[in-house]
Amino acid sequence: MDAHEHAEHARHDLGLSVDALWLAYVALGGGATPAQLHRYLSDGTGFTAMQHDYVAQALNDSYIDRGGNHPVPYSERFQGFV
Repeated sequence: MDAHEHAEHARHDLGLSVDALWLAYVALGGGATPAQLHRYLSDGTGFTAMQHDYVAQALNDSYIDRGGNHPVPYSERFQGFV
């Protein structure tokens, strides 16, 4: 599974809308627009490793807030990021 697929799977698992994820992502320092985030979740394009890590952190924070673990891997586990 690619990085964006992990993120999209987690978003669905958590029941988060793209807009809700975007708000959490921006709060951590992410700078993409909602449309760019949606495209990244759909096809994996347009994000750097750092941008993915903001998404992963936002998702992992949501899991932790619900008493779970932090299952979304960070960019270091994947190749192909800028």
